[in-house]
Amino acid sequence: MAQLLVRFIRWRFWRPLLIALLFVVLAGLGSGIGFLVACLQDLPSLVSIEPRPSETTLVFDRHGALVAELHGVENRKPVRIEDVPRQVLDAFLAIEDARFYGHHGFDLEAIARATWAIATGGMFQGGSTITQQLAKNAFLTPSRQIKRKVQELIIAIELERQYTKDEIFEMYLNIIYFNHGAYGIQAASQVYFGKEVGELTLAEGALLAGITRWPEGYTPYRKPDSALGRRALVLNRMLSLGMISQSQYDAAINAPLELAGEKEQDYPAPYFVDYVLKYLLKHYDRDLIYKGGLRVYTSLDPAIQKAAEEGVAKILDPVFPLEPGKEQPECAAIVMDPHTGHIVAMVGGRSRTGKLELNRATQAYRQPGSAFKPIVVNTPALDLGYTTATVIDDRAFTWVQLDGTAWTPTNYDQRFRGLTIMRDAIARSANVYHTDLMLKIGPETGVSYAQRMGIESLVTKGRLNDVTPSLALGGITKGITPLELTRAYSVLANQGIKVDPIAVLRVEDKRGKILEENTPRREVVLSEQTAFLVTDLLRSAVDYGTGMRARLDRPVAGKTGTTNDDVDAWFVGYTADYVGAVWLGHDIPKSMVRVYGGMYPAIIWKHIMETAHKGLPVKQFPVPKNIVTGVNVCNKSGLLPGPLCPPANIVAEVFVRGTEPTLTCDVHKTVNVCGEHTDFLAGPGCASTLEKVVIARKVPWEPWESEYRHPDGRRELRVFIPEDSVLEAPAAVCPNHNPPLSPSGE
Repeated sequence: MAQLLVRFIRWRFWRPLLIALLFVVLAGLGSGIGFLVACLQDLPSLVSIEPRPSETTLVFDRHGALVAELHGVENRKPVRIEDVPRQVLDAFLAIEDARFYGHHGFDLEAIARATWAIATGGMFQGGSTITQQLAKNAFLTPSRQIKRKVQELIIAIELERQYTKDEIFEMYLNIIYFNHGAYGIQAASQVYFGKEVGELTLAEGALLAGITRWPEGYTPYRKPDSALGRRALVLNRMLSLGMISQSQYDAAINAPLELAGEKEQDYPAPYFVDYVLKYLLKHYDRDLIYKGGLRVYTSLDPAIQKAAEEGVAKILDPVFPLEPGKEQPECAAIVMDPHTGHIVAMVGGRSRTGKLELNRATQAYRQPGSAFKPIVVNTPALDLGYTTATVIDDRAFTWVQLDGTAWTPTNYDQRFRGLTIMRDAIARSANVYHTDLMLKIGPETGVSYAQRMGIESLVTKGRLNDVTPSLALGGITKGITPLELTRAYSVLANQGIKVDPIAVLRVEDKRGKILEENTPRREVVLSEQTAFLVTDLLRSAVDYGTGMRARLDRPVAGKTGTTNDDVDAWFVGYTADYVGAVWLGHDIPKSMVRVYGGMYPAIIWKHIMETAHKGLPVKQFPVPKNIVTGVNVCNKSGLLPGPLCPPANIVAEVFVRGTEPTLTCDVHKTVNVCGEHTDFLAGPGCASTLEKVVIARKVPWEPWESEYRHPDGRRELRVFIPEDSVLEAPAAVCPNHNPPLSPSGE
């Protein structure tokens, strides 16, 4: 009786555990079956299974036309297995799947070895057979999910059932990727050694076999030491398996690395496509880009792109010919639709030696010079209440900086023009005017407006930063890129609305599923009125100022920029349709000597934009509400003309309603001068006098002595004074009719 009781108690104790265990087993079995069903759902048809090669990613322009193929199949050249030397075949078997001819698609020993290495923290080892690698590369979208590994195993088993070992090995050799666009062993043989696969030596075959595990890490063109180390591993493996003799091993291990030389296959619009490729590499898996058959639709306009490339070459090559061993200035150009942010053309340099190299349009940070003035001075000043009629005295003045050093800003042409209106200051790119105005609004304000308009590279903290008056002249710590400056100018062209640059419009997978679609992101950062006023000022810079070489058959607003000693030269401009920037300079900054923004950069910009606007109707810049045009002012005072203002000083200006001047000019005055000697004030002895109109400054000027730089490089000391000082009242009384008193007072 006691035994029965014990049995009953034990059964009552274990029954829940057994039921729970049974439930877990059944649940696991159900989950496994469900997972297996999911794996089988999107497998390719196994009825007549045939491997397909990795699918090329295609890049299209804005019209849907094909621009480039990223590692496309054009460099896959099939070869028969009997044409591959036996030792080359053995090299692949030794390093990838030594038991290939003995298993049925998967190798349990290799899988166990790889699992154990991972579990014990040892070196990673691949567990995939050649058949599994063929299944992965030929049939499946690149992925590291468990589901894909199960699908890979299923396909491998089916491949083994339908094909012979030699057929599977041949397909593998023709589909595997070797970097540099080479798919298959025949293409790789030509890319690396410039020979047919049948001519490969043991050393060459071992090197190719070693590349396949990590094509980017073992390419002898980029990492020769890693490639040779991997070759040695393959040869050691072959020796240990008895595939080669000791003498063969010794000869191969000591064979020098003799490559055919890298020959990059370029694509049209190379810098634009590189920009797109870098975007894709940042957002997608590398295998998906190069093998997944993506369809990438971009904003590229092929006609404008061609004009940009031709313009750079046509205008610069005769002046700065590209010759081996001779350093010449580089160039970058970019064109964008300011309303959508679509980048329609991009040139990142004059010459190109390989893919994904330095793109000067997006990666080269350079000093913007005077091209920065509209962003950090004129725009914030107008937004804060200054007007296009604001007058500042263009004369020498010295500013003591925080570190105690003195700085005297000068103009590029080494002239001081005196009382100057904002329009003339921007047209002639007056440094003194804009530095003075920067001091009035504060460098902090200039920095904040630049950042608001899309400039992200300014340095605002630390001992060396950009919150200084030199910001007005584009003297900044890091520099900016042409793309950055183009984005900032697009705010002015787009009535105060900032849009982010876009090159990739849409990405689809190989089945047409949309992976991403980019639409313009708009942000209002300026008033329409401020954007229009700056635009109207910049039209003067092109109409009669430093940017005259950029004039088109339609309204153009733009600004030149030239840094100290002619190191960097810029032209940035826009119409109602497009905005663009052109930069010229050496990669390692150095003087180009008498090369400035209004010269070659402006000419290149014009060449590009003539094509960009071909067939487009002439558009005016839209005038927003509350803008008043045609208001006459005196350009020496910025006030309404008075009766003494000479006609030559009366100009029509543009204002936001309510900011027009209401006072009359107080700069032009009259003085009595000698009728015979009008350069002197009239005195009691002058028989005749005349009234002469003069200008009366509110702040007197001081002469400034400095070096003058001649065009031929000579320098001499000169005294600089404002050019309009000749319009001031004479300082002395006529000495001819009023002789000075003698020392005795007689």
